[in-house]
Amino acid sequence: MIAGATGRRAKDLDRRARTLLRLGVYQLAFTRVPARAAVHSTVALGGGDAKRRGFVNGVLRALARDGVPEPPADVDHLGPRTGLPDWLARRWLERLGPEGAEALARHANTPAPLTLRVNAARITPEDLTARLEAAGLEVTPSAWVPEALRVAGHGAVREIPGYAEGLWYVQDEAGQLVARLVGARPGERVLDACAAPGGKATQLAATVGNKGEVVALEPDPGRLERLEANVRRLGAANVRVVKGDLGSGPPAGAEGPFDRVLVDAPCSGLGVLGRHPEGRWWKNEAGIRACAARQRSILEAAAGRVRPGGALVYAVCTGEPEETTGVTDAFLAAHQEFQPVPADAVLGAAVRPWTAPDGSFTTLGNTAGLDGFFALHTRRGAC
Repeated sequence: MIAGATGRRAKDLDRRARTLLRLGVYQLAFTRVPARAAVHSTVALGGGDAKRRGFVNGVLRALARDGVPEPPADVDHLGPRTGLPDWLARRWLERLGPEGAEALARHANTPAPLTLRVNAARITPEDLTARLEAAGLEVTPSAWVPEALRVAGHGAVREIPGYAEGLWYVQDEAGQLVARLVGARPGERVLDACAAPGGKATQLAATVGNKGEVVALEPDPGRLERLEANVRRLGAANVRVVKGDLGSGPPAGAEGPFDRVLVDAPCSGLGVLGRHPEGRWWKNEAGIRACAARQRSILEAAAGRVRPGGALVYAVCTGEPEETTGVTDAFLAAHQEFQPVPADAVLGAAVRPWTAPDGSFTTLGNTAGLDGFFALHTRRGAC
């Protein structure tokens, strides 16, 4: 932008003038500061050098009058402008094009809302809403999940009314929709193959009821403790926590068959950067490939736990092809006994905009403020 406005490369400008122009252009292009105020305050920072101040004033006034041109949609501009590392900016540009990459980057930079899942076994959404509003919190019911409430105006999460009583669990609407995509019914036996920290396992437990069972599998000791603590707090007595990993053999206590199996697999997490913005700086493409290999291993092992006629759901909080369709396409090609079921056929017409032609459910880059998930419901043939 600066080069176009001055006819000179930014690096060839006086250092202080370059810094002032960057401050001014940022205000003009990316903030709601009135143009006149942006120009005046920036020029004032020029100090006693009248020549520098005149130069900065002229450039910024021209940009304010003519409009700041859109920067090129390339790695050199998208990355610095949106805070993406170059490798991720390049990846998204190649796959999604300039507009799609820009939109996804902005979604990744939008702070995620706090959403609670009402523990329906202990309280109704209406009663919890009344209790939260009585405490001065702003509550908005979800348009997609009856048990989901968005909450604003809160302090520390554990100080929100009902935490110690296990009346709610922090869980994004997209994550709640993934658990609902499993399609569990009362009395069924369900395996959550990658269960920690327990949001989906306890949600499934409320669905299958006291006559059903959820086996929650987790290999990591630290995450296992967190899973057990959440199961206790929410009073999910029909959840059986088992230490183990399907990818390394059948752990005792997780023997099949199950009516339904959920593989909410470990992944790169690039769909939840709005919740974990720091993740972009320690993730890399090698990590994506490593995740994909592990995901394929877990999904392959999970398939053998599904009874004939049962369901297998694969989910990840990312949209990278290696971890999404790359995993599911290979799985379906190798397992003719499993057939995909369209997400809207399970969740209803409300999620039709998030149902892809292959039947998968994807909320990546959505404008509703949901986490970015990919999930596919498959059903095993009866024979």
